[in-house]
Amino acid sequence: MLGTIMSVIKSYMGTGFVTVVFLLCLAYLAFTERDKVKRCVFIYMPLVVIIVFLCPLTYKFYGKVSEDVTYYRLLWLIPVTPVIAYASVSYLTGIKSGKKKTLASIALALFLAFAGKLMYTSVHMVDAENVYHMPQVVVDICDTIHVDGREVRAAMPEELMQFVRQYDPCICLAYGRQYLMGIYAEENDFRDAMIARDTELIGTLGTVREVHYIIVRPGEEFEELPVNYEEYARIDGFIIYKNTVVSTSV
Repeated sequence: MLGTIMSVIKSYMGTGFVTVVFLLCLAYLAFTERDKVKRCVFIYMPLVVIIVFLCPLTYKFYGKVSEDVTYYRLLWLIPVTPVIAYASVSYLTGIKSGKKKTLASIALALFLAFAGKLMYTSVHMVDAENVYHMPQVVVDICDTIHVDGREVRAAMPEELMQFVRQYDPCICLAYGRQYLMGIYAEENDFRDAMIARDTELIGTLGTVREVHYIIVRPGEEFEELPVNYEEYARIDGFIIYKNTVVSTSV
């Protein structure tokens, strides 16, 4: 269990440079900060959070009330940025020479800048296509299947799942973002049928679960239509199938 916790920390640390800076700042404040309130905020509280996070009992309890894969979110409670910012300002304030203070500020800024990776190099960062900052195809699909005055249920390709509920909360997912994280995947036989491309089972389960729409990627259209479904629309290559039995009327 402790090994799992450490692997979570390792993944969360990224390059590790910011973590090193954070620990150095903690050590610096531990020796230099005299204000009791500030010590509580910038030293004791982060240390308590770290200790609680490393405790196997915390991990076990968290797994019972939430998903294990989101355990890393407890690390968000550590005020990494405030600690680094306060320690840096405190250190720079102690430098009397204006020239040395300027050089130290530039050095610190450069170190922090090169401590991580440029966020725009991530494959998940793309040029904004609209004011919603999400793929335009998601907007177009949601607008197409939206029904005023009621919720509708849809099965979406994985790359669209995380955006749907952000844009239109009236569109529910037959299986959602948790499957991208590997949670509860074994509990959804409809998703299993989609992966297996079992059109008969897809149609049967889709009707029982009231999945009004099924959206598939370009080039992945069904050779044989699922039972009770018909092609409804094509948007930017994505195919929308609509259930002919389950009504979408208000």
